[in-house]
Amino acid sequence: MPLVFISCDIKEDEISKSQSITNPTQTYIINGDIEYISEITDGSKPTKAKLVYDIPKNKFKTETTGNITSKVAGQSIINFNYGIGDPTNSGCTVKKYNNGDSYVTDSGVYGYNPARQNDGYLIRGYGVPHHNLYYGSLVLFASNKGRKVTVEGRDPEVYNDNLSTISAISIEYPFKSNVTYEISVRVFFKDNRMLIDKVQSTGFPTLNASLENSGILFGGGPSCQNDLRHSATELNYIKYYTLEDNIIKERTITYKFSPTQVKKALKFNLLPARGARGTNAKIPTNNYTMAVRTVTITEKPFDPSLNITQ
Repeated sequence: MPLVFISCDIKEDEISKSQSITNPTQTYIINGDIEYISEITDGSKPTKAKLVYDIPKNKFKTETTGNITSKVAGQSIINFNYGIGDPTNSGCTVKKYNNGDSYVTDSGVYGYNPARQNDGYLIRGYGVPHHNLYYGSLVLFASNKGRKVTVEGRDPEVYNDNLSTISAISIEYPFKSNVTYEISVRVFFKDNRMLIDKVQSTGFPTLNASLENSGILFGGGPSCQNDLRHSATELNYIKYYTLEDNIIKERTITYKFSPTQVKKALKFNLLPARGARGTNAKIPTNNYTMAVRTVTITEKPFDPSLNITQ
């Protein structure tokens, strides 16, 4: 897989998002629109954003059809290989770089306003998930690193804590009661810390899938941020998958649900590995991109054994 670094002469000044109390940071832009912030530890000074191209070469399968969404009896396939070329009017935008210039666009970007797919499904995003041209997929992001937090009081204390970012999407879908659903997601993960800093991330991200009463993410509101949020979901309506290794390959993640209530949306939430806060706590540092190819929803005979009594 080729990896090309380009020192980019961007016209406007870039202000790095500081993720460290003591070290300056350098901004990298992966594949034109994926931002990665690296700590500078060798004493050098930050420069304008650097472009990095990470282009898969026959490593991941692609669909032969150009349809974004297709449906057959008992099965629906939402295809993110080709993204949405038109503006989504989702309320969120992403900055893209091309030949040293930058522009802001909402094409292929999912935000708090639902974007309608070809077959009518409405999709929302949190943390600005969007279609990346070079990965040829919808991309989500999750990261974590340590930070110092001072708790004021008579004897102020300094704790090690987590600084996390997440992203999520929701797909409005009419889940019926007393039907079992098998949900398969084709994805691949990239460790951005390994890609840029040549150091493997500590800890692996977790992808939650849940059936929800609404496609609105985290209570709604006009927000494109990517900070850590949680939402209450009943135990039988949320499943977890944690990445097992850093092998770069396409994976099919399968979740099974047997809803006894009508649900109206499917949510995916990508979370980083985090540590317990404390005075001497070791906080994991990790930064991942997850590329989503397709989401397949298949109806099956009701299997009540998938549920547990709460």
